[in-house]
Amino acid sequence: MSVDATVMAEWLRIGLIQTSLDSNAAWISGPKMTQAEEDQAIAEIKRFIAGFKQTQPVPDIILLPELAVPRGFVPTLRRMAKSMSSIIIAGLDYRQSSQGHISTAANEAIIIVPDRWKDKKISATTTARYIGKTFCSNQEGKYLAGQGFDFQGDRSVWIFDGGEVGRFGVAICYDFLDLERVAAYREQIQHLFILAYNRDTNSFEHAAEALSRMIFCNVVVCNTGYFGGSLAVSPYYRPQQRTIYQHCGAGLVTSQVIELPVRNLWEHQQGKGALTDFPAGKEPMFKGLPAGYQASPPLFIKPASV
Repeated sequence: MSVDATVMAEWLRIGLIQTSLDSNAAWISGPKMTQAEEDQAIAEIKRFIAGFKQTQPVPDIILLPELAVPRGFVPTLRRMAKSMSSIIIAGLDYRQSSQGHISTAANEAIIIVPDRWKDKKISATTTARYIGKTFCSNQEGKYLAGQGFDFQGDRSVWIFDGGEVGRFGVAICYDFLDLERVAAYREQIQHLFILAYNRDTNSFEHAAEALSRMIFCNVVVCNTGYFGGSLAVSPYYRPQQRTIYQHCGAGLVTSQVIELPVRNLWEHQQGKGALTDFPAGKEPMFKGLPAGYQASPPLFIKPASV
């Protein structure tokens, strides 16, 4: 059954978490967090998830930055997702492997989908999928090489169907700037989530603004609190509406719940954008669609495919 505007949700609630992970302390002797940084990361995650549990309604999706979660904490994170009925998308500590004399390190994120989401039973059990980073930055590649590891990239590009809240893509930090990925997402998604450990926050701010217009979707960057710079933008017509959330300042841990437009954005993507009343007269709610943009194929109600 294709989704019409009356079935689409009005908003998607996102919980963002900025942890304080310090790369200079976390990965001293190789691509694995030190025990002290693991303990601190776990304490911060538990504290913020507990805070989200007190909000009503709870976030539909919770984001954690690149490299934020120790791998041994994943079973606990799965239980948290199930207890809150929230999807959790989180960057994981490096996955190491070796074959012969070659050691590799993969940078991955996990998407944990509870058995019950948005007041619906969507599967028999809580499930998880892993997303790999395709390209490492020059600095990340040099660090891993210096520790005797080759970076193991994953060229897969995932698009997840959230049914009434729309489709979304997930990218890890440097992949945000991959033009092939941008082309794959164009005309296909309503939301793009970026998990980052990025010190050049200004560049990502400009990229988020540009890609929200080029892909024409909501863009959320969840960056580490060590550098700050998490933000969410939407291609609204009026400039003062486009930045939904922005957190500036380094060395700060924080969490925030935000709402992203779904139904109105989806209608606009289909070429059915509504006009809104402003003091100067009626104006479109969102910017004009980018050159050559065609509406994506109809969405389908398949919550289990998230």
